Amino acid sequence: MSVSITDKRRVAIAYDGSEDAHKLFDWSIKNIIRPGSDHIILLSAIQRNDKAGVSSLFTRRDSAGEAAATKDSDLPMLSTTTSRVEEAIKETEHHPQGQTARKRLEDMSAHLHQQNISSEVHILWGDAKALIPRYTHAHKVDLLIMGSRGLGAVKSVFLGSVSDTCLKECPCPVLIVRNATI
Repeated sequence: MSVSITDKRRVAIAYDGSEDAHKLFDWSIKNIIRPGSDHIILLSAIQRNDKAGVSSLFTRRDSAGEAAATKDSDLPMLSTTTSRVEEAIKETEHHPQGQTARKRLEDMSAHLHQQNISSEVHILWGDAKALIPRYTHAHKVDLLIMGSRGLGAVKSVFLGSVSDTCLKECPCPVLIVRNATI
């Protein structure tokens, strides 16, 4: 019996491209994911450093094409005009991390498809600490799975922890898997 995608548990897996993140993906498939009743959302956040390039593509526009005011809950999303989407795709392909992240996530999605697990891929442009919680607020996510790098107390105070921020700010349960356990 097939479960409708709207009835499936939506599990987001945060992926940063590291070897530990790939191990987390494999571990999650083996230990957490239920092939018949889960839909996987593969998330990767890429920090954008340029002021004009890729970041300008994600500015919300009003009907006159002017930059629109944004709310804290807004995600960096693309305009639906054909020229803006084509421009964004070109920028993504030329961004040093964008093409690699997209390829890895598509490969992971293909692996899930082979196991009859439905999935979708999302690359978020910006700070993972801000965007992953926003994504879970804006979309129906039933569980977020992510790794923990184990920065240690001192580094966490100065740098902050993506997993700690997600644990505090995401509206869904967050499963943080220590790298040493997988």
